[in-house]
Amino acid sequence: MKILAGSNKERALALAQLIEDLLDDLGYTDFHPKLSAIRLTIDLKARHRSSAHRLHCYGCTIPHEVRLEELQGVHRRYMQARRQDKDLIGIFFSVSGFHPTARNWFSRLDAAARGDYHLFGVDKMCVLLRRAKLIASSDHIVHTIEGRVMARPGAGNLVLMAGRFYWIFRIESKRGAAYAALDAYGSPVSPRVAISIKRLDGSLKGKRGLNLQAMEKVLLALAESGQKNIEFLSRDTKEPLSDLREVMQELLDEGFLITEPAGLPRWRFNRYSIKPEFDIFLNLARQFLDGSQRFKFLRSNFAVQMLVAGLLPYLEGRFHLKLSEEERSWLPKFLAVSPSALSYALFAPIDELLSISDELERRPLSSLEKDRLRSQHLSTLYSTLLLRYASDVQDSRFDELLRHKGVRGHLYRITAKAASDEELFFSIKGESYLTLAVPPATGIAAQKGVGTPSSLNSDTILSNGKALMHIQEFDCAIELFDRAIKELTDPSKLLKAWHCKGSCLLSQKRHSTAITCFNEALRYDSNFKEAWLHKATCLKELGDSSGAVRCARRAMEIDPAYKEARNFLKNT
Repeated sequence: MKILAGSNKERALALAQLIEDLLDDLGYTDFHPKLSAIRLTIDLKARHRSSAHRLHCYGCTIPHEVRLEELQGVHRRYMQARRQDKDLIGIFFSVSGFHPTARNWFSRLDAAARGDYHLFGVDKMCVLLRRAKLIASSDHIVHTIEGRVMARPGAGNLVLMAGRFYWIFRIESKRGAAYAALDAYGSPVSPRVAISIKRLDGSLKGKRGLNLQAMEKVLLALAESGQKNIEFLSRDTKEPLSDLREVMQELLDEGFLITEPAGLPRWRFNRYSIKPEFDIFLNLARQFLDGSQRFKFLRSNFAVQMLVAGLLPYLEGRFHLKLSEEERSWLPKFLAVSPSALSYALFAPIDELLSISDELERRPLSSLEKDRLRSQHLSTLYSTLLLRYASDVQDSRFDELLRHKGVRGHLYRITAKAASDEELFFSIKGESYLTLAVPPATGIAAQKGVGTPSSLNSDTILSNGKALMHIQEFDCAIELFDRAIKELTDPSKLLKAWHCKGSCLLSQKRHSTAITCFNEALRYDSNFKEAWLHKATCLKELGDSSGAVRCARRAMEIDPAYKEARNFLKNT
């Protein structure tokens, strides 16, 4: 950890502010600091807000770890003051840490010799800074930088400059030594800030700064639009051509991009695109899925292609499982609309889940019991994904993502109950709601977000009705099918509308009305096998077994390989 400033006086003042912020989080107040710009130290007295215990605090910002003799001298002064105040607490803050010999000496002191004294090196200071929400966790920062550069970054260094915290990473890329700067929470800083950091930090001399902001803009633009030249990217990202030439070369060297020659000069006319590899997608997912552009990235053409091409094999390998056909059908679609759930599935620590999975394989259990335990195991994963999905649903950009993917209906429900042995402890019931890609209206369908009659053509009404039917919002779906039937003139679409309405009524066990709808559908196509079988189901439920058999046999005449009709006849 470093404090960067233009003079020793400014550095000492920054140290004082940092320590007062940390002590404030620890509950201390009434600060009385003494600064030394020559030695870059602070000697500070304070008292605890609740206990009123006095504190003697010493802090330093020096270019080396605190040595044994330095720690002994400061601790000696504390012990002298403690003889007059048995409740005196001592803290030594060092932004450069403590030398191992100093730590070993301190750890060997007995309780009487140590007193109530504490050493706060970089790790403990970072814990306090995270607790005060002044910086993000180091794990989050490392996750962020690994998504932005393919070369392995060195250890991150936290710096304080002009009252703000930044993370600096040294990177050995194919083009030589470089550095990257992030703000306290992991977002790329502007080139101006990166240059200011370099000017004050002598260890960065001779290293070039990576323009992560421009790299992020370029990658997002190419993920959305595919192959583009540098002039298009300059207009799209609003970055100057001179800066982008450097950025594009960096991305090429890092292995993010490929080029296709398209004339001379190459730097101006070459067309760039993101390398279509799942490992590249993972790097970009680390970069975007937890950030402000997560929805934009997830709906990009590149993300869609990579999810189709590589998601399922990656998840099966990562979680040591074999997905069923049903899971392979719904899971990619589910993750494709939830950046938070996808981020967890791709990157979250899974040691506990893997240990459970491996244990199941080792235990001598029947296949039935293994399937049951596997289902329980997966339910833990799926419930975690669902919680993250629920957080995305609250974002206004979630609806936009659904519309972009052509999703016409969306239903979300949540219910939670808990009780003691004597009373209900709490009960939560979320309202179900539906969002469609149309304006709101009145009536039942309007309450579900279906839209005004004038805002929809008959094809859209039919499509929305089918979407509602798939998520079992049958009343709303029936209302839309009725509207479609009134407005449609195409016989093939009228056939679908009548059949879908009948299917909704069948699901609601309104069998007589459903039969009327299936008869109407068969007026438009007497060889529509699904309508014959659904009519057979209704007749069976109404007690007309012979009529049900006749309808099912008619479906078999139309399609002798109709498996559902054959099974129906076996069971009737």
